Amino acid sequence: MRKDLPSGTVTLLLTDIQGSTRLLQRLGADGYAAALGTHRDLLRAAFARHDGAEVDTQGDAFFVAFPTAIGAVHAAIDCQRALASHPWPADAPMAVRMGLHTGEPTRTDEGYVGIAVNTAARIASAGHGGQILMSAATAALVRDELEREGITQRDLGMHRLKDLDGTHQIYQPMVPGLASDFSPPRSLQTHPNNLPTPATPFVGRGGQVAAVRDLLLNDAVRLVTVTGPGGAGKSRLTLRVATELLHRFKDGAFFVPLATVTDPSRVINAIASTMDVRDEHEVPLAQSLVAALKERELLLLMDNFEQVQAAARDVGELLKACPRMKILVSSREALRVSGAKEFRIPPLELPPPGRLPDLNRVKQFEAVRLFLDRAQTARPDFEITADNAADVVAIIRRVDALPLAIELAAARIRTLTPQRLLGTLNKRLKVLTGGAADLLDHQQTLRDLIAWSYDLLSDEEKVLWQRMAIFSGGCTADAAQQVCDIDDSIEVELDAESLVTKSLLTIEFEGTGAEKVISGHDEGARFSMLETLREFALEQLEASGEAPVLRERHWNWCVSLAERAEPHFRGPKGVIWIDRLEREQENFRVAMIRCVEDPSRGADSALRMAAALWFFWYERGHLSEGRQWTTQALAAAADASPALRAGAYLGAASLARQQNLLDEAVQLCTSAIELYRSVNDEFGIAKGLSQLGAVVQRLGDYQRASSILEEALALLRHHGNVERISFTLIALGALKQITGKLDEAAHHYEESLGIGRARDDGNAIATALVNLGEVHHLRGDLDGAARYYRESLSIYRELGLKIAIAYCLEVLAGIALDRAGTTRAPELLGAAEALREEIAAPVEPFNKERLERDIARAAAASGNDFEPAWQRGRALDANAAVALALRED
Repeated sequence: MRKDLPSGTVTLLLTDIQGSTRLLQRLGADGYAAALGTHRDLLRAAFARHDGAEVDTQGDAFFVAFPTAIGAVHAAIDCQRALASHPWPADAPMAVRMGLHTGEPTRTDEGYVGIAVNTAARIASAGHGGQILMSAATAALVRDELEREGITQRDLGMHRLKDLDGTHQIYQPMVPGLASDFSPPRSLQTHPNNLPTPATPFVGRGGQVAAVRDLLLNDAVRLVTVTGPGGAGKSRLTLRVATELLHRFKDGAFFVPLATVTDPSRVINAIASTMDVRDEHEVPLAQSLVAALKERELLLLMDNFEQVQAAARDVGELLKACPRMKILVSSREALRVSGAKEFRIPPLELPPPGRLPDLNRVKQFEAVRLFLDRAQTARPDFEITADNAADVVAIIRRVDALPLAIELAAARIRTLTPQRLLGTLNKRLKVLTGGAADLLDHQQTLRDLIAWSYDLLSDEEKVLWQRMAIFSGGCTADAAQQVCDIDDSIEVELDAESLVTKSLLTIEFEGTGAEKVISGHDEGARFSMLETLREFALEQLEASGEAPVLRERHWNWCVSLAERAEPHFRGPKGVIWIDRLEREQENFRVAMIRCVEDPSRGADSALRMAAALWFFWYERGHLSEGRQWTTQALAAAADASPALRAGAYLGAASLARQQNLLDEAVQLCTSAIELYRSVNDEFGIAKGLSQLGAVVQRLGDYQRASSILEEALALLRHHGNVERISFTLIALGALKQITGKLDEAAHHYEESLGIGRARDDGNAIATALVNLGEVHHLRGDLDGAARYYRESLSIYRELGLKIAIAYCLEVLAGIALDRAGTTRAPELLGAAEALREEIAAPVEPFNKERLERDIARAAAASGNDFEPAWQRGRALDANAAVALALRED
């Protein structure tokens, strides 16, 4: 073990020259060698001055360790100053990027290993020539010392770094005399995106990635379809291209999954849902989508388009209306629209037939590399040798070098040698010739390979796999145990784990702590399967005769979960339940479709689901979808019980009110009240009146709203429904506030706050607090208002309610403007605007005039500093914006 390296907590510095190949071309071999030597001398002198220990040097890169964080940062600054002051040739400056991270790497005979090393390397690779980047750990350790030296830190935001889990905060020291303006860090978080992170490495396809990338960057090309058979790797290729092009689209890149969308008319809805665009008033959704995207420079990645080909025209119209947008599509069939190009994905590269090249060359072929990577996942000690290379290549060729087929075959290496695996393929796998005419050969081959994998399963595994196909979007072990009729969830997990190792299921872990609150034990394991595999498994399920029973169980499970969650939405565990339902959204959709399409299920089946889920749809912004399902359910359930129909009417009214469809909301509330009156349900009448009063208030009929809300409050107090009393008090308090009766408004808000605290209802507490803040603000009590607003904001952050967070940022900006000497308002207003754009939530009517006035005040007070501050705010994520707002002046 090297004794010259510091141990324990150390700060690692990694550097390399940006554009070294270009320098070599400009300077020639001799000139470049001389420049590289000078660069090394300058850097090593700086390292030595600050006790740096050189861990490794390769080519133009240094890896250095320091016992202190401040020493490492000082060394990096000295390096950049020395490089900047050296007289390099005018056409060949030496631009070096540097990354620092503080951690506890493990010392070895060679140097260091561990996640700290990887983190430092990825931070360095995210930088630009002449730039120093630091992790949050390093920045925190040196902040005070650097500030004393007149060096501030620029927060560059949270970033996803290649091969590292989670997100990482990155900072840049702003050193006087050194360059400070650089492009955003080269990371997946540089621009807005929702691109998923694959669970396995991307292997090969470098030429295809470059070809698709070049097509998309062609000014004449608006849309590229990557086509090929199922299992060819279209989704992974397009995701890779989108990831590499993310920095080229200033408004980001967004993934639109279409695997569960079978109705072409729902494609626009899927795009709108991804972009958080919602219906506004009676404007068609397509028109709202165009309005939101027409000026934005972004890339849409649409996955699995083959089953909605009829939507190509809608996509073409969207492209025409949004001139700065481009679209990348994966599909088995190309989209025929103006400005479109097709790229047909070839099989992975493999050695040509005949005599194999040498072993090292064999291992370089893409298909062989993929097989090796996935085989080592199944069996870590597996290697391709001179003895088995021919069998491996034969296996790959037998499955047509399709990525999914290779992965399925490689998974068998867990129990079979390549020779035995090849023998099994000879017996089981045939090239089908009698399939449907519209199926490509590769698709038929893949189908046969899936059938072969299915035949290798035990009877118990077969039953579980085909039964689990009834779920859409995956399921937990508990759900599989209930719906698939397995004795217990532990048995499900054991059998499902076997299916995971055979690449027939995928697994992810989430919610392992919070989910215990719901089920009593860990529900963190979630299982799902590729859609191609799911289609095959569903066929087996239909053939088994079990499909009707499984559909019934799946429906009952969905309804049970929704109805079990519904009473908890407004309680202390509400956010946990709502997060749980969000993960099951695809299952709810499929269940609703099956119910609507199957009248034999009973008229009130879909209505039960809608009545239980409307608040979830309300909270998570699925407003249009929720209204659609509720409307369909009400139409199909004309004979359902008055109580059930009335509850659904009120749910639909809440969704309509959130979208400012106030006339529709009034009619829905009125229908609910009439049904409750028909069965003399005073409690129901009170709920309906409470909702109606809140809607009428928004319509501006304050006298009628007051009468309705007072009647509702009296009935609710008589029946003792504290939850609804709390809501009604807020609505009544807002009415008093609007009409200038601040003392009465505060009285109502404080009573509502007491109810919320007694029930530990975070949403109710935060709502009462923000309203009390408004009263204190109107009274001129800025300290009191700020205190209420900030407490409310903290709760909304925990609940994840972004529309409420945006509102709190806006009112706190107003507080900042009312206080002398603060410059925070433009940043808060910019952050709020960006957040509203992110979730497509327009400013509420009651807030619009005040907000416009505050923006004008902020611009007047800030002068030329307004726009930079506004843009800094827009660049903040929600957590950073909340942190700024919560910071005391």
